[in-house]
Formats: sequence, structure tokens, C-alpha cells
Amino acid sequence: MADYEDISFVIPGYTPETMPLNRLIEYLQQMAVVLGDPENLHLIDIRRSSTAPVLRTPIATALVARERAQRVQRGEGTRRQTDAYNKIRYMLRRDAAAAVQPQRPALLTTPNRVLLEIPVAPDSTGAIEGLRQFTTIDGQLMRIGGAGEVAALQVQSLEGQVLSGFTAKRALAKEMAMLLYEPIRLSGVGQWCRNENGKWLLDRMLVQSYERLEDEDIVLTLERLRSLNVEWPEDAWDRLANEREADL
Repeated sequence: MADYEDISFVIPGYTPETMPLNRLIEYLQQMAVVLGDPENLHLIDIRRSSTAPVLRTPIATALVARERAQRVQRGEGTRRQTDAYNKIRYMLRRDAAAAVQPQRPALLTTPNRVLLEIPVAPDSTGAIEGLRQFTTIDGQLMRIGGAGEVAALQVQSLEGQVLSGFTAKRALAKEMAMLLYEPIRLSGVGQWCRNENGKWLLDRMLVQSYERLEDEDIVLTLERLRSLNVEWPEDAWDRLANEREADL
């Protein structure tokens, strides 16, 4: 069994002779976020036709990278991975327009399979569909049902809007059923669209976790927070700034 595996990142729109170095670095930086563990990803070749950097990595790292790529493809990646995935999509859009090339997806492949397909982002003007990102919704569960392994949920937002298109695995839905008609926070992967008027709408959402919310008057909540005896460390601001920088 080989100790290493080669993973190709096929970038359409350019050839190795026409790809600007700074643009290639941008693509590789975002793909490193998607795959993780960049210290074990080594650029060994750039194949022709399209621009296809070849990354050689130890088998153990390759297996983890495959799993991360598949999670991103399903819309279950971390916020940083999803942001990097979407940034690649918009880079492809700009490069396809600049090079007057067909709008082809980028591909992450091994010699025998496609690990990840990254479609070109839709035009930044007008309607947009299928934008996936981590989403949190506060409201009330109005209905839970379905005969399969995935249950359908109906949610009423804090503004009173009744929302459908929510799903959750059966075990999680069973837990949440105890909180029917109670204040709740749902978190998971949302798929958003923007209509031609520029309004963003949540099309559907895979709920992955939940949190019970206290049904408490806002005035009482603020009074309770003010009464807490919190001692902030002297370097609290520096710590917060460092954490925010690490998330970027």
C-alpha cells in the first residue's frame, strides 16, 4: 500500500501558462481551509489542459481530507470551510467572465474518483439560489412528523411567520418533540435564496442541534444580566481580538 495519495484540484478558466501566480495562491489557500492540515499538503505538480495543482499527502491525512470534502459537499462543513468553498465559487465566476470561458465547476479528484465538485457561483445580481451556510433560527416548533428516517418540521419565527422546509434526523426530532410550542433555537445548515427584489429567504434547513430558550421578559433578562458579578481579566480585549482573528 502506498504511503501517500495524490489529490488534484482542477481549476477551469486558465492553463498553467495563463494562470496568474497570485490567483493560483488564492485558490490553494481556500482549498487548504476546506481540506485542513495544510502542513501535510505538498504541491508536487501542475497538470495541463485546465490548471490542476497536484497535492501529495500522507494516506492518513488524505482520508481525513476526503471526509472533510464530503461534509462540505453535503453542506455540513464548518463555517470556515463553507466560507472558503463559497469564496472559490465566486472566484470561479469572476475568472470565467474574465477569460470568456464556459462556466465549468472546479473539481477535487483522486486518480479514481471525484471528491468534491465546486460549481460556479450565480451572478451577483438578480436571483440567487442554493447558497448554503450555518444558520440559527429562534421561534417555536409547531409540528413534527414524517415516516422516514428524516422528520419534517414546521417552525413559527419570533415575528410570527410560519416556516416549512425544516428537517431533522428522527432521533433529534424525538428529543425536540418535548419542546413543542416552547421557545427554541434551531441550528444547522440552511439553504438560502435571494429573489429578484434582493430579499434573502430561507428555502430549507437541516437542523443539527437545538437549544431551549427561556420564555422571559426582556426587561427581567437585562436586569438579571446586570446583576451578575463578572470579573473580566485585564487582557480580555486582547483575548477576544485574538479569537476573532483565529476564526477568519
